[in-house]
Amino acid sequence: MNKYLVLILFFLVHLSFLFYMYPVNIIESSTKGYWEPILVGFLMEALLIGVYLKGLSAFPRKDIIDIFTGKSGKWLARVLLTPFFIFLFVNFGTMHRVEFDSVNVVLLPKTPLLFILLLYLIPLYAAWKGLQSIARGAVLLFVFGVPLILFSLMSSIKNFDFHQVFPLLDTQMAFFSKPEFYSALLAHTGFLFLGMIGLNKNASMRYLIPILIVIFIFGLAAVYVPLLIFGPESIIYLRYPVVLTSDTVDMEWVIFDWLPTFFVISTIAISMVEAAISLWMMTTLMHKLAFPAKRGWSVIIVGAALYVFSAMIPNTDWLDQLTTWNSVFGLYSIVVIPITVLLMSLKDRRDSA
Repeated sequence: MNKYLVLILFFLVHLSFLFYMYPVNIIESSTKGYWEPILVGFLMEALLIGVYLKGLSAFPRKDIIDIFTGKSGKWLARVLLTPFFIFLFVNFGTMHRVEFDSVNVVLLPKTPLLFILLLYLIPLYAAWKGLQSIARGAVLLFVFGVPLILFSLMSSIKNFDFHQVFPLLDTQMAFFSKPEFYSALLAHTGFLFLGMIGLNKNASMRYLIPILIVIFIFGLAAVYVPLLIFGPESIIYLRYPVVLTSDTVDMEWVIFDWLPTFFVISTIAISMVEAAISLWMMTTLMHKLAFPAKRGWSVIIVGAALYVFSAMIPNTDWLDQLTTWNSVFGLYSIVVIPITVLLMSLKDRRDSA
């Protein structure tokens, strides 16, 4: 795949994680110095990306399924990658359920959620068509969706109260003891798809670090924009703090008379890229490791299961609990998989020598 398409996908997949569950988890994980857990998460991701790419460089044009199967056999590959599949499945069901709940609240309050969840057909169709089709659609969303998100965030600057940023430091770093911090780390799983697309040997961190810095700025904005408007005492009670920040802006010249419409439409559109990538990864795992029939059947089975799973989540308490449980599989995916790939690459180099 073209290098620039990979970088656009990397950016959009990360961006899709930042505006719904991430700010809520960061805010609940700390009472001050919110930039600290954000920075820790991004530094941890940068380190793990370096480990991941170092390992993948030994296996050009191979995905992690081929690597694990070739080095450890299909059964051990299934054992190692099943937690990754579980993470992708539960994360898809919870994250996009939260996003579609916001659609239900902001855009379509009279529409039953079961009908709104039919939007899953969009990423399902994209996953059916394949990675190249997803990447081409991502370019359009990058051009039109990202400026609308920036516009929505920047429009609320005049309502900032910069005194809310203090205190700046949490010297005890108490967020490490909060489960919400580890739930927030799920936003840093967006690099894992790099191991599923068969990267060339020349993949390098120098292309990804600048994008990661931009994503870090968006992460700060996702937390601090609502914080500077509502304050720490009020923001902990808000389910969609970033969406509500745009509702504080009065701009009569905007084509939509309610600015959250801009934000929700843009973020949902971009989240469809992440959803399509996740569906494509799940169906690839299923197709190569468990269900070697036509790929289309894997897409249909996984898509139907995700619809039922999301529809059966009864309330936000269940969403929060599922996210907390899934953080175990998420941490496994971002820590164990890159390290395992690196260890396999070191063994491969020793065997070759």
